Amino acid sequence: MNRRTRLLTAANRRVPRPDPPTASYLRRGRGELPRPVSRLLLGPVARGVELVDQVLPTSPYAVPVRLYRPRRTAGLLPLVVNLHGGGFVFGNLTGADWLCGQLADRAGALVVSVDYRLAPEHPAPGPYEDAWAATCWLLDHALELGADAGRAVIVGESAGGNLAALVTLALRDRHRADPAAPGLRGQVLVYPSTDLTMTSASATALVDAPVLSRTAIEWYGRQYVPQGLPHSIALDDPRVSPLRATDHADLPPALVVAAGLDPLRDDALGYAAALARSGVPVRTVLYPEAVHGFISIPRFEPAAAQALDEVVLHTVDVTTHPNG
Repeated sequence: MNRRTRLLTAANRRVPRPDPPTASYLRRGRGELPRPVSRLLLGPVARGVELVDQVLPTSPYAVPVRLYRPRRTAGLLPLVVNLHGGGFVFGNLTGADWLCGQLADRAGALVVSVDYRLAPEHPAPGPYEDAWAATCWLLDHALELGADAGRAVIVGESAGGNLAALVTLALRDRHRADPAAPGLRGQVLVYPSTDLTMTSASATALVDAPVLSRTAIEWYGRQYVPQGLPHSIALDDPRVSPLRATDHADLPPALVVAAGLDPLRDDALGYAAALARSGVPVRTVLYPEAVHGFISIPRFEPAAAQALDEVVLHTVDVTTHPNG
């Protein structure tokens, strides 16, 4: 871990997490940085990309999204659905601007970032329901947006990686029931949370990891999947832990990115192994010295640019070649 990242993570550790979180704490944590400040700290959006915010008319809840469209391209574009990270509690569209803007520019794709509802106000399955509704709407209305539903990829980071894996499994099941239903050409899971039981070796060994400690993970878990309530979802339920799904076959080619200094390292590696055992083409990339969340801090973490290269290459490859 380099010095700049060490300083950033040290500052993050000093922020206490009230349990349950107060409204003011959530409001501060979810506030979007002013765009100039965000560009300075987190990296710029490519100049050739147009940003447009809109609200999808999904049901029962309308879902806000941000579209990133490269100006220099013509014709129908590949479609990329992005699901941001934040432990299901935090995260916003501006925090994903660098990744989405760079991906739109370099892959020549229409990238749509989804602003799903957050816990604890909307615990599981609320965030998943929004991710599912938005992805289905975008696939079904891709032509209206100038995109090709036949060349669609889903990208998810951290908690968003969890949601992306779940949406991919559900789209697989929908396609099995209705082969005419649009599906995905590829999936990109960046240090995803795939098993909320946190029983992996890395979750046990890296209890005091920078950025994401075991204490922090458990706090996020209590907000997203509260236990002991009439409608509680168990942590090992496949509806929240995609690694626990009984069937990982017939899924689109995957890129799985893992960070070595991350308690979720083995969530990523374990899910990649499960996909490979089921015959899914998988490229797994591990950055041994990277921390959780590194792709969101390109100004601090050099590995972010390398991971972006991998995401772009995978997106271009699976949307260019029919068999991924």
